[in-house]
Amino acid sequence: MKMERIERFNEAYANDDLKKCEFELLFLMLMYNTDIRNGKEYEYDLKHILFKTNCIRNPIGMKYTSKDYKKTAQILTNTLKIAKTINDPEIDTREIIQEGITIDKRIIKDICDIAAYTECFYKMNSVNSTRMDECEGGKIPFVEQLISLVVFHQDQTRLVKENYKDFINPDYQTGMELSIANRPVEHYKNLEGSVLDNFESILESMNEIIHYLYYRFGENLKVQIVNTDIQRKLVHPYENAEFEKYLYIASQRFLICRIEEGIRYGYYKLGYVNKNQEGIREYVFSIENDEKYKARRMGVLRREYQVRNHILLDYRNQGDIPIIYEKLSILSDELIKIQAKKYELFEFSEFHPDKSLFQDAEKVAEIKERIVESLTKDYYLDCKVKGVCIRDLLITYKYLDTLSEVLYLASSKCIDDKKQDTYIKEISLVEISYLEKELSRIHEFELEYAKKLIDRFIFHEKKNRDDDIFSQPLLIISKSQVILSQALLDQVNLDRFIERQFIRYKKNVADVGHIFENKFIEKLKRGYSKGIVDFEYKEIPNFQINTNKVKYEAFDGKEIEYDVISVLGEYLILTELKAVMTSYELNELEKRKENVKEAIEQLKRRKKSVRYDWEIFKKLVSIDLPDKPYDEDHIILIACTDAYDYTPLKKNDVFITDDSSYLKYFTNPYLDVITAHSESASIQKVKSIWKNGYPEAEEFKEYLMNPVTIFPFANTITKKYIPVPVMDEKDYAIVCEEYILTEDPIVTSMQGIEKMQKKIVRNHFKKIYPNELCPCGSGKKFKKCHRGKGIYD
Repeated sequence: MKMERIERFNEAYANDDLKKCEFELLFLMLMYNTDIRNGKEYEYDLKHILFKTNCIRNPIGMKYTSKDYKKTAQILTNTLKIAKTINDPEIDTREIIQEGITIDKRIIKDICDIAAYTECFYKMNSVNSTRMDECEGGKIPFVEQLISLVVFHQDQTRLVKENYKDFINPDYQTGMELSIANRPVEHYKNLEGSVLDNFESILESMNEIIHYLYYRFGENLKVQIVNTDIQRKLVHPYENAEFEKYLYIASQRFLICRIEEGIRYGYYKLGYVNKNQEGIREYVFSIENDEKYKARRMGVLRREYQVRNHILLDYRNQGDIPIIYEKLSILSDELIKIQAKKYELFEFSEFHPDKSLFQDAEKVAEIKERIVESLTKDYYLDCKVKGVCIRDLLITYKYLDTLSEVLYLASSKCIDDKKQDTYIKEISLVEISYLEKELSRIHEFELEYAKKLIDRFIFHEKKNRDDDIFSQPLLIISKSQVILSQALLDQVNLDRFIERQFIRYKKNVADVGHIFENKFIEKLKRGYSKGIVDFEYKEIPNFQINTNKVKYEAFDGKEIEYDVISVLGEYLILTELKAVMTSYELNELEKRKENVKEAIEQLKRRKKSVRYDWEIFKKLVSIDLPDKPYDEDHIILIACTDAYDYTPLKKNDVFITDDSSYLKYFTNPYLDVITAHSESASIQKVKSIWKNGYPEAEEFKEYLMNPVTIFPFANTITKKYIPVPVMDEKDYAIVCEEYILTEDPIVTSMQGIEKMQKKIVRNHFKKIYPNELCPCGSGKKFKKCHRGKGIYD
């Protein structure tokens, strides 16, 4: 019924029948009101469905017009008036609605919030767009604008690389140093950001400007740009107030877009609206669901740490690094030699390095390649997406990244820190055909196939809605050329790049679910080890895992099939696995949330079936079960994904977690901390998850809501308000809540564990007998573990 109302609303909106829109919206409000009266939970449901079905258009969207704004404002205003009339006890509304009915204030607040959202973002979009059009930094020619942006980003990257030691502890590295918000933010008192925040802000601002530039100039690109055509005096990103202002305007736009998206997908809600001391209207948006938002934020940080962790551990090519850079230096000297006597930018057209030498130099990109291969399922890597193999795209990235490193080394030998006009040498304009032919030559791809591979990395000037600099680092600057920049290649998130291939070309990945399930069960069957460097596995105590296929006709006459069935002590665990790719954008995250909802419904049905169809169920499993079915309190339901964005959540008595957290409890019940020192890496075992030396159901349920996988981040992220830059009185002051990483999570967790261990030792008075399990959680008897070592005796 609700969707019928939604369809009628959208149809009436398209036909400018605003009275009909008001009628349908009012009925939607009454339908949700009935749900509340019938005892159903209400959590911004009306707001969510109006956004999800696009009844409320995006006021900062490219196609949004002043007419849309006026129509939406009229519909919301008039509907609110009717709702308030219904709720007014002084007004007789018996002719239009049943006596005694009032509309729940939460529903009315949803409409008020949407009205405020529309007003706020329509006005800010208008002001920001005008500001972007009028900014002097945006009036210089397209080519010089684009080059200025890339040169600025490249040089900022160079400076951070040269001064990297200033950001880290000289004795050890955890990998999270650049992510900690401990540096003052320009123009804002009492606000701190991280080095990575600063770079993300630059990149996001660049991304906004590049889309804007292609929108303005994409239809009229030159066929080719000659180096001498570039107006060097206009490429001046430093000591340039207009360029700084241009970036600032773009940064404002990025933050506006980000907050709007957060509201649209249910992460932010309107806190309040008022006027600040300067008389500017202030919109404060707070987190709508703290648990949901925090899970998403910790998921992002977990992925970030996982990558850094792999880098710290990846010493397989450590001995080769000097040799690799020696080869890169040889290649950079070759590039310099082939240049004309007076050159502005490096020219690659005559650069055809020895094939074997270049392939040896490509090892510079292998750490990143190995990380992606270790964190990405083989199924995804072996897939072909629209005629292109994912593994071949990784080879292409390795080629492009190496070429950019050659450029970086060559430019470092030529630029003068004191002469800003030499910074332009840090980038190059490269013929697309050159990249295609060289990739084909060096890696023996067919030329037509090489063209497809290179094209996947190009940020196109048209039809580029799905393009961004995070996945497409080769920026089109003419019909035949792209900008090559080491910094843009280096910042590419390959995991996200792979995800984008499947999303853009709508690749069906259903088969990965079966692979996910088989590998998950295999790991539980294999048993547990005592750390990440222990490869001797033992059977998991107090635990059984089913290895049979369980499928039958259930109590409701429909077929039912189970993913993972296990027994932990006196509890039955039913686990539904959902393979969902990592989500880097909120719209994709929301789409994949439907998989989690489906898992919850499936688990509720399976729980019923276990009780109603016990005899059938019992015969089909490979594990020992009691004669009578488990009662409700002894069945644990878990929806388990292969992404971190939903850990740890709980919905309708169903735990929501990820495979890494789930398997950690059973297969590697120890907390190891990896720290990189100047010439080595150390691994320290600091905590056992099994307090009694074996897994227990109550402990497992507690663990699912606070797994060790989030332990380093849960206590080091702090909620703070982040402002959108206000440039003058035309702006609204927009502020939103965000979780900020304020301490190094690894250092903090180590310190916390050390304190906890000391407390345990101080307070440990219970006598432990030789044949009891050791309290350290090793699974060994006390006499064969810590007896006599002065810790527990």
